[in-house]
Amino acid sequence: MASYELALEALRSLKPDEKPNISLVARTYGVNQSNLSKRFRGVTGSKEAQYNNQRLLSKEQSRTLIKWINQLTERGLPPTNSMLENFAREISGKEPGKNWASRWLKAHSDKVISRYSKGLDSDRKKADSAYKYTLYFELIGRKIEQYNLTPDQIYNMDEKGFMLGVSTKERRIFTRRKYEQGGYKQHLQDGNREWITTIGCICANGTAISPALIYMAKSGNLQDSWLQDFDAEQHRCFFATSESGWTNNEVGFAWLVNVFDKETKSQASRGWRLLILDGHGSHVTMRFIEYCDKNRILLAIFPAHSTHTLQPLDVAIFSPLSTAYTEQLRRFINDCQGFTRLTKRDFFRLFWASWEATFTSENILSAFKHTGLCPFNPDLVIQKFTKKIESRPSSSDSGASIIPAEDWRRLRKLVQGVFEDLYDQKAIQLKDTVLHLSTENILLKNEIAGLQRALIHSKKRSTKGRALLFDIPTENEGGALFMSPSKVQQARDNILKKDEQAAQEQARKDDKKLQQELTKQAKEQEKAERAQIRQEKQEQRLQEATEKQRLKDEQELAKLAHLQLQNDVLATPSAPKRAKKQVSKQVKLKAQPEAHTEDNGVVVTTNRRGRAIRPPARFRD
Repeated sequence: MASYELALEALRSLKPDEKPNISLVARTYGVNQSNLSKRFRGVTGSKEAQYNNQRLLSKEQSRTLIKWINQLTERGLPPTNSMLENFAREISGKEPGKNWASRWLKAHSDKVISRYSKGLDSDRKKADSAYKYTLYFELIGRKIEQYNLTPDQIYNMDEKGFMLGVSTKERRIFTRRKYEQGGYKQHLQDGNREWITTIGCICANGTAISPALIYMAKSGNLQDSWLQDFDAEQHRCFFATSESGWTNNEVGFAWLVNVFDKETKSQASRGWRLLILDGHGSHVTMRFIEYCDKNRILLAIFPAHSTHTLQPLDVAIFSPLSTAYTEQLRRFINDCQGFTRLTKRDFFRLFWASWEATFTSENILSAFKHTGLCPFNPDLVIQKFTKKIESRPSSSDSGASIIPAEDWRRLRKLVQGVFEDLYDQKAIQLKDTVLHLSTENILLKNEIAGLQRALIHSKKRSTKGRALLFDIPTENEGGALFMSPSKVQQARDNILKKDEQAAQEQARKDDKKLQQELTKQAKEQEKAERAQIRQEKQEQRLQEATEKQRLKDEQELAKLAHLQLQNDVLATPSAPKRAKKQVSKQVKLKAQPEAHTEDNGVVVTTNRRGRAIRPPARFRD
């Protein structure tokens, strides 16, 4: 292999004007002339190049993927094997082989390391005793025979708690440098530690009664936002609340009355029902036992610390339920890239998908079979009770790729088509750069898609939750009560009715406010019109006064002009007047007019100029 490389290097070192002598170079380095010619002309490549062409990821893409794993590790989200396969599928656009992840990890063992990461420890004590188990099965056998119980009448009930944002132990992939540095040996969990409990109950005939969920609520109110994904027509589920999120005496009794008895009574007809459960204090109370006696319900209690071996729910149901919920939670966190917290708003969607995947007829029948209850076979359990049974949570494959990836082989061929010399340093650098950018682009698109999903989850949380309006009977006031789907729907209808009434009241207020506003506007308009009229009249009076003043001024001017004209006429020169003759006082007195009587008897007088004046009638005679 090295000889071919040396021969190719010798041919490439020739000057452009020199003609390569392939035959001579082949003899010099002891290689096949035909193969050397094909390699030099780019017709064939080296075995390493052929291997690279067959690999799912190129070297540059693998380096980029390692960097991506390092970034996820720093964020507390080291990928699982299935996540690694998803990344490879998205980058290459092809389906990874069955053992591709393990081979890739082995090939890059100097960079990455696969270790178990602990999300939540759930160790429990085991106390196996053949004598104790034998007594238990003898009791169950007697009850089945005494009351002629059929599989339709045998039930197992237990509770399962969920801490919202905490997952189980799971194998994760870390970069070796980050793992050995410490501080990155655990994967990211949501961190929400609120409890929600489900009460599950299965029947030996392969069916299960409706699940009951107990939400943690200090106020005791069930919020509508917690059930935003619940559909009363599709989901058969009951709901209740407690301060801790776990069952208590009130909740346990409410489940017995409102859920178990109502859903199983018709199936049992007049026969008895066998309910097997553990000895938890919230289950077995005097009131609980008395109600069972009055309603033909037989109670059987598992021996202490034996439910992991004897209880059907623990043996074959709750473990797969935890695994399914962990997978749903992992998908939720991965989809949101760890940027969105899981809240009680999101729980029902994850829980219901896990419930439907787990509480199947096949799993339920298997649970009763492997615990020796149905068909009744105590030896199946007793002969192996000393064996240590270990279970490890498994993670299923994630969903399909979000963004279709570009084929990196086509990219490499495109680069090869540009350069004649495939071993040119610039060609190699360009090829690696293109593949690196393509890989980063795909991974970034994947992260953006996760951020978009996180944004959708955040928007769903923006609506403030409200307490559902249940019609609680007076006799139940102060006690626990499970709400059936019909009651949840009725509570929702009550909220809608209340909202409708509030909307009508608001519409009435808005209409009243509108009428007041219209009245106010009409008054303001009328006021404005009156002001306009007053303004117009005032302007008219002002115009009239102005016109009157103008006419008056014109008259004054005309009068002045007339007087001026008269003055001008009077000022014209005339003949000089004769000087007045001085008249004495005696003469003036003689000159006074004297009245005299005419012939007709009328008294007349003359003025100083001698004109006759006829006095008024009162002065006559």
